[in-house]
Amino acid sequence: MPVLWEAIFIFMVHSAAVSSDQHRGEVCRGNRDEFGFALVGHDYKSSYADNVGRCFFLCSSDERCESATFFWNTKDCKMNRETKASRPADFVKNPSATYIENYFRAKKGSTSLTPGSSCKDILISGDAQGDGKYWMDPAVSGDPFIVFCDMTTAGGGWLLVSRFVMKAQDSFLDNRVESNSYRTILPNFNSNKQFLLRNGFSQLKQDTGFTQIRFYCFKKTTGRVFHIMTNNDAKGSAVLTFFTSSDNQAEACGSFTRLADDNSTLAARCDKWGFPSYDTWGHTLHLSDLRLFDKPAVWRNTIRVRFASDAAGEYDCDGDGGSLSLGDTWQVFVR
Repeated sequence: MPVLWEAIFIFMVHSAAVSSDQHRGEVCRGNRDEFGFALVGHDYKSSYADNVGRCFFLCSSDERCESATFFWNTKDCKMNRETKASRPADFVKNPSATYIENYFRAKKGSTSLTPGSSCKDILISGDAQGDGKYWMDPAVSGDPFIVFCDMTTAGGGWLLVSRFVMKAQDSFLDNRVESNSYRTILPNFNSNKQFLLRNGFSQLKQDTGFTQIRFYCFKKTTGRVFHIMTNNDAKGSAVLTFFTSSDNQAEACGSFTRLADDNSTLAARCDKWGFPSYDTWGHTLHLSDLRLFDKPAVWRNTIRVRFASDAAGEYDCDGDGGSLSLGDTWQVFVR
């Protein structure tokens, strides 16, 4: 039976390739089998194949294979972990190649054999299946782990870095974990008080290439939602630098966008952020490795965001402490 299926695969793809040969000047880049194109730089395995159909069979038989490129001159079948959708810059013209996508591939992020490099990577690949758990391996270590991705908010592709949810009256006493290893922090997305320290956050940026941070918090005693994302531009980049590699407090106004549910006083008064200077991220007295969670945004030390604490009165969301209530939530995402 496997031999029969291989013969069918080879016939189907060979027929498509012959048709492409006859119409080389009319290549449709929307097709999955494309003569004259190759995906370069993402192959994990190279095998001999006497024709494009055999290459397709080899790829479709390997759960890791997202796509393959068959080189007619060398009979080389290079199997890739990426597709032209996920790596468009590496999808190039090559008159002696045929690009093939695996119709039967597992969706990126859905298994440990097909991890994404980030939540955004999975989204761009077209494999997002809504908010939830996905497999990720940012450093291509061969040892993937599960993370939580928000695939719906503000365009999706957000990786959850840390959160606190008031699930019980004493949630603020949950065990506290601080680490510079994102592999230690990110898989524990269901836990409270998991804090990725600055060097680990910097490493995560290096490995995933994230360009934005999103802050969300809601607290019943203030009755307000603070929900912003840094912009993907020069000012937004300066904010990322402040949180990863510099103590220079980045300019606040113009560096972020307020999301639809934000009704906070803090986001409306970025000109008052910072200490001792105004219009800056952070607080001079809180430039520790926990700055992402400890007053990343603050106005006169009374209206602020803070959840890196073991004291209930220090959990702030657009206000100065106060009692905690069930459902109060703080989250930090990147993409």
